[in-house]
Amino acid sequence: MLEVLLADDDRDVRESIATAIQNEGHHVTEAADGAEAAELIGKQPFDVAICDVRMPRVDGLTLFRRIRREAPKTAVVIMTTHARIPDVVDTLRDGAAGYVTKPFDPDEFVQNVLGPIAAQRSLLRKFEAARECMVARRTGSKLVALSPAMRSLADRTAVLASSDASLVLMGDRGTGKELVARVMHAQGSRRDGPFVLIDGSLLPDLLESADDEWLREALGGTLVLDGIERLTPRHQAHLARAISDPGVVAIRGPQWEPLGVRFVTLTRERLSDRVLDGSFLESLYYRLNGVQLRVPTLKERTEDLAALVAELLAELQPPSRTLPSVSADAWEALAQASWPGNVRQLRAAVEHALAMSAGGTIELQHLPQEVLSRP
Repeated sequence: MLEVLLADDDRDVRESIATAIQNEGHHVTEAADGAEAAELIGKQPFDVAICDVRMPRVDGLTLFRRIRREAPKTAVVIMTTHARIPDVVDTLRDGAAGYVTKPFDPDEFVQNVLGPIAAQRSLLRKFEAARECMVARRTGSKLVALSPAMRSLADRTAVLASSDASLVLMGDRGTGKELVARVMHAQGSRRDGPFVLIDGSLLPDLLESADDEWLREALGGTLVLDGIERLTPRHQAHLARAISDPGVVAIRGPQWEPLGVRFVTLTRERLSDRVLDGSFLESLYYRLNGVQLRVPTLKERTEDLAALVAELLAELQPPSRTLPSVSADAWEALAQASWPGNVRQLRAAVEHALAMSAGGTIELQHLPQEVLSRP
């Protein structure tokens, strides 16, 4: 719901617009002229101010400049009978959310002008609520899971945490597969054991060596293999033999303590397809593919964006500093970005914005150009 200030000296126009706005579930406060609107701005916060240009006592453009100065978080929409007058064009350059030319259909106005503002403000409120809840840095002990896709993944992660079953985490680059593996390790019975992450590019040299210490280091814990689909068939065979050694197979001892190694594989590809085309060894596939989970892309979990930004700000900001706010324009850009690099790209964007804003409010100009350039 939006808190809307509607300023117009024409009572009939005010009533028709106010009715359309209220029908969409928003709250409207009416002002008969610019002076009354200016007084109201000083008494209570508004999400949106809709101002006619020509009003007695204080005109709409003067009111706009006062709102920008005294209530910069309030979006301003200008109503005018002259769409191309220079002053109106200047208000758009100075930060007005838009303008509409009279006469117009009130219902279409609410849908096309207030609708996007309402969506933006809803996301911004979620971010501010998440930001206020962040009082310390996160350490990866939990997943941000407000979206249905991530709630499902978090639920399955919690169930599988106490299992020793081998696991394949599949997802696009930057989706957070490693974080899911760390959360599962931290929640499970192996939490006190080692967490060992090995990039697939290092495996050939490790497999060629006579020393299998890299594998023994993970005993009693979790061994995460990232990008093994790049291994040659010969190295796949070496790996299959190594992880089939009775000494590393995941079993439990008489005291019900975890022994062996739990294997987690991170991949961007569907390994079953690689098995079918003959490029991935079947014996290795069945050794590693006990359970398969898919980590969703950031665009598939848009409900998590506000909490993710708050989490990243808390992680990247020095603990002694108050978490910064994000301006409405900057938040709109974050919400509408395509995020091909997923959470990894979001993290880089937040880190960039923090550096450019010097710890103050993050404005549109503080975001990296790749976020501002929509596809």
